[in-house]
Amino acid sequence: MNTCPCCGHRFESARPSAAMTPKQKELLDFIKLYGTEQGGISPSYDEMKDFMGLASKSGIHRIVAALEERGLIRRLENRARSIVIIGEAA
Repeated sequence: MNTCPCCGHRFESARPSAAMTPKQKELLDFIKLYGTEQGGISPSYDEMKDFMGLASKSGIHRIVAALEERGLIRRLENRARSIVIIGEAA
């Protein structure tokens, strides 16, 4: 059982079911680095889109959703810049 550092919510982290794709790994590394440099704040979808060189935020949404399904990150509902790295990814 893990605890979210932002809100104290307790949850079980899922084990990644398969290896991450290169884009998932690249985005996860960017989220980690951004959070380190910005004092724990996660990047916006626009900042992630620009970093990955994508034309729309829908591609970022798919990658973020896949990382969340693998139990590597958690998005907090109704909060901007609310991606929390969990599990083995931390």
